[in-house]
Amino acid sequence: MRRWLVGGAAVGALLGRPAAAQQGPPAADSAAVAAAVAAAGRTYRAALHTGAVLYDGPEYVDYTTPGTRGHQFFGGPAPQAGTVQYRGGAFDNVLMRYDLLRDQPVLLYPGEGATVALVAGKVAGFTLGPHRFVRVAGGDSLAAGALPAGFYELLVDGPVRLLARHRKQVQRVTISQNLAQEYQQTDQLFGRSATAAAELTSLKKLLALLPTHQAEVQRYARQQGLKFSSAERVASAERALRYYYSLRP
Repeated sequence: MRRWLVGGAAVGALLGRPAAAQQGPPAADSAAVAAAVAAAGRTYRAALHTGAVLYDGPEYVDYTTPGTRGHQFFGGPAPQAGTVQYRGGAFDNVLMRYDLLRDQPVLLYPGEGATVALVAGKVAGFTLGPHRFVRVAGGDSLAAGALPAGFYELLVDGPVRLLARHRKQVQRVTISQNLAQEYQQTDQLFGRSATAAAELTSLKKLLALLPTHQAEVQRYARQQGLKFSSAERVASAERALRYYYSLRP
């Protein structure tokens, strides 16, 4: 991709123009000009650095077959404002989307219609609106299980993390007696501690990850009527885990 040359004209005007053959400006004016040149230079160098780091990946081309119902992105097909932790740096206010079929964050190239794919292995995490995602690296070994490598939505942080795995696949469906293709989303809920991980299909599996206060959390879940059906699982697990953290010193 081309480099992101933001502010180049302004810096060139300040840095590249020869001095006029006339009496110099007052000292105060000279200081103001020097400060403006320095500020513009910093902005220009920062823009070049951001472009070199963020937008050096391959162009992302939409692969969806025409006529397919739905889309492959998290939340919606329109780019959303977010932040990215990428190649050791943190970048704010970037327009991006998250391809759930490929497990791929992609960025909208500034000022153009092109989209750039981030190198997934270099992404530590990102946000899309209020949603925060973290990367679980391949090869992570846990005493009582392992999570597949990829991006997970971080719902509750702490020694025991609550993570959601969102995926999409293209399925064949019948609509008005006609075959069609449609993107369908699946969601899984996981708990992860320093030594274990498990898909949370029941309260019992969440309690097994807690080092203490299992009885108190179980009693709270019963009193609050928390259910772990597919429709209520995320909300119930969040409430139970946040209650657990309220009991810790």
